[in-house]
Amino acid sequence: MIDRYKGSDKNLYTGIFTKYSTSDMTTDKKDLILKYLQEQIAQADFRARAYVYDEQNNKNPKRNCYVKLNKYYNDFLEGNTEIRWLALSGFRGVGKTTLLSQLYFETVQTEINKLFLSVDQITQIIGVTLSDVLSVYEEILGSVFERLDKPVVLFLDEVQYDSKWAITLKTIFDRSKKVFIFATGSSAVTLQTNPDVARRVIFEKLYPMSFTEFIKIKNNKFEIKGLSGKLRKAVFESNTAEEVFTQIKILENVVRRYWTGIERLEVDRYMKYGTLPFAVKLKNEGLVYDQIKKILDRVVSMDIAQLGQFRNEIISKIPEILYTVAATDILSVTNLAPDLDIDRLTLTQVLNVLEKTETVLRVFPYGAHATQVRKPSKYLFASPAFRSMYYNFVGNIIGQDTYMGKLLEDTVGLYLTRCLVNKNASLTYDSAAGGADFIIRLFEQNIILEVGYGEKGFTQINNTAKRVKSKYGLVVSRSPLLINESKTAVNIPLSHFLLL
Repeated sequence: MIDRYKGSDKNLYTGIFTKYSTSDMTTDKKDLILKYLQEQIAQADFRARAYVYDEQNNKNPKRNCYVKLNKYYNDFLEGNTEIRWLALSGFRGVGKTTLLSQLYFETVQTEINKLFLSVDQITQIIGVTLSDVLSVYEEILGSVFERLDKPVVLFLDEVQYDSKWAITLKTIFDRSKKVFIFATGSSAVTLQTNPDVARRVIFEKLYPMSFTEFIKIKNNKFEIKGLSGKLRKAVFESNTAEEVFTQIKILENVVRRYWTGIERLEVDRYMKYGTLPFAVKLKNEGLVYDQIKKILDRVVSMDIAQLGQFRNEIISKIPEILYTVAATDILSVTNLAPDLDIDRLTLTQVLNVLEKTETVLRVFPYGAHATQVRKPSKYLFASPAFRSMYYNFVGNIIGQDTYMGKLLEDTVGLYLTRCLVNKNASLTYDSAAGGADFIIRLFEQNIILEVGYGEKGFTQINNTAKRVKSKYGLVVSRSPLLINESKTAVNIPLSHFLLL
């Protein structure tokens, strides 16, 4: 997400304020925070508006998860005080600040107090802690949190910049049932490993955009209600390939209706950069890739460096590791480690952290644990836009057809992750020669899935089916909807799969 106002704020506050020690709440420090809060409260609506409206003063469409988050909040206003703390995680650029701003802007009740804070601004520019700021905010409210006479809603962006954010918010949560907390953080590893948070907070993950969200934000064309759920049920919950084929065939007219008026080139645009909300409205593709590169640079230099797990020498090699992932997907730690002059254990740890920061998605080889340890894993990018940046901005590291195929595989990996979350599913791949791209383990049965950017046959499905017992196979490609002769596998057109 391109931050439209933090840069200007940085210049403003650098000129006005001086950093203070947070060991004691001195008068000067209190005055500093008071001035900051007064300015934040006065300007918050104006700043949020920049995310809520476009240049033509039309409201930007909301991400699908907005409805769910807003329901939690409305339930709180209606008296349900059990859920009062939501933590929204997701990698940089996925749209957390925009979503938080939309929630803030739409909160118009006069009987509440609301406060929007960028925690990175508090800690890095103002030089104080979140605890300090909330203590002074109590003075502005004229009441400690325990004695509030009307609700307070806190909108806290990038909380991971305060190392004590979890204990601070836990304390606020425990002190008053009249406080509702929205918190976002770029580093999932920071957000989801803190025991002070786990029992009190509801975690929601903001994924890169689906194709229908991309089209909604770009062209203001909305998805057809109920279509996604029906397609998902047909693809993942059918008993046989024939049932998959029949159920999707029934939906074909509805699918065609959705695609009316949508350019087919939008699919390529979506895979290249359209999973990231900030890129949708930008007209200069070079600028898009420049911003994506900056996002990945900040993941390395800030999110990973903040963990304190690696020496600077190792951190400096992470961009090269990501570059290698972009050129291929099957990554042998044994072969790569000597090339990078890194020991195998350290390289494995780096890849684990890249996975936890939601930069890459690791897909293990199918088989027993010993097999998974011995054979290399497949590493996909969490957003195909990351791989696209390396191809278009850093250099043409692979051929065009292979490049688009890899983007599609990243896209399918993203969709499978979104569709199968909370379903106790696992995702592996067939490491044998000529094997399928994915093996989905769901409801104690396997579904084999192969991906192809152009037209694609069933060869890989058949190869894997000889070794892996499955209820059916799926091919996602540009070929039309069809079922193979043995009625064991179905080709799902990409135009259908993107509507899941």
